[in-house]
Amino acid sequence: MKSFSNLIDRATRTAMQQDRHIREVISRIVPATTLAHIQFFRIEGGRMRVTVDNAGWITKLRFSERQILDAMRDQKLDVITMSFHVMPAEIPVARTTHRTANPTSSNAARCIALLAASADDQMGEPAAPAYRANLSPRKSIVRQGDDRLRQELLKLAARLKEEK
Repeated sequence: MKSFSNLIDRATRTAMQQDRHIREVISRIVPATTLAHIQFFRIEGGRMRVTVDNAGWITKLRFSERQILDAMRDQKLDVITMSFHVMPAEIPVARTTHRTANPTSSNAARCIALLAASADDQMGEPAAPAYRANLSPRKSIVRQGDDRLRQELLKLAARLKEEK
């Protein structure tokens, strides 16, 4: 059976050691009551990231920011700035959206019925000219001579009238 130290990869182990070392240095500057609310330290690219459990503690840490940075430089740690982060109180849960259908109106039913009627009227007419010169004229769906579209529109209009 593997020991606990063998289960943790090298990068995580290094981050934990760095956290412990920074915590020792900062414990000389920051009061123990404030230090208890600091969750984790990490140095990335010259910036020391401090994670706290409540935003109120960030203000207290900012008062001693200059002393902390000087102490880090004395320990030969490459720290230029500090950034503070607040740990979420709870792990965020994926948001589920419940959608409801929009209420239909009598106007929608009337418009669809008019569209079905116009589809019936326009079936015998020639196709409209193209909107742009480079487009060839096409027959629209309404003018294809298919009565199915008109029937589906009438069904939809009837269903919308029932729902109101």
